[in-house]
Amino acid sequence: MAKKAKANPFLMWVLGWAGPAYINLVKWTTKREVIGEDILDRLQRGEEGYIVAFWHSRLLMMVPMRQTYEGRRFWFMISEHRDGDMIARAVEHFDISFARGSTMNERKKDKKKGGADAFRTLLKALKDGEAVGLTPDGPRGPRQRCHAGVAQLARLSGAKVYPVGYASKRAKLLDSWDRFHLPLPFTKGCYVFGEGISVTGDGPEAMEASRLEIEAALNHVTRIADETMGHEPVAPAEQRAVRQDR
Repeated sequence: MAKKAKANPFLMWVLGWAGPAYINLVKWTTKREVIGEDILDRLQRGEEGYIVAFWHSRLLMMVPMRQTYEGRRFWFMISEHRDGDMIARAVEHFDISFARGSTMNERKKDKKKGGADAFRTLLKALKDGEAVGLTPDGPRGPRQRCHAGVAQLARLSGAKVYPVGYASKRAKLLDSWDRFHLPLPFTKGCYVFGEGISVTGDGPEAMEASRLEIEAALNHVTRIADETMGHEPVAPAEQRAVRQDR
């Protein structure tokens, strides 16, 4: 079995202070607008567990939003790859719990990547009334195409999936697989909350319909955020078979 690649210790040290500092700098110098604030209010007042879903490219500014969900534990699912180590290091100061793993890649069925353990951790958290943040196209894409895991987690837990989009007026669009949206300081930002999606059907056809519904909702709220901030919306990657959990 191949050993997991380890992140550079110096880079991890830098991320440990630079990551939180940059996130807070953007947060403190950004004038925030929330579309769908009534939905956010309902989440804050409720006692049931729920899933917040957002595309991988908008991950950075979802981190400080954790402080919005006061009174309950908040979980992120991140990969066991060294990229996940770096993400965990950068955001560990924001009172976020981590479930390490990722959805199974059909091309690498022999590598579970801790996905089953992470899934069980998140399932228990939701049933305990806690909150879970997921990037349904992570950790490796395709961009803005929803994997099946989020729909399966919602069905088994009974928790609703709330799609959230974010964009910043001043931002750099990175040349990465997800076209990462890097917000810059001293600007305006926009969060868009969509209505919760319940996944109640069973069987392949029903689950595929739920997956597509979540994908469409996420692209919708992200497009609204982009357009509100004056950006051309990023197009999803070309459609191809999206890996499915079993």
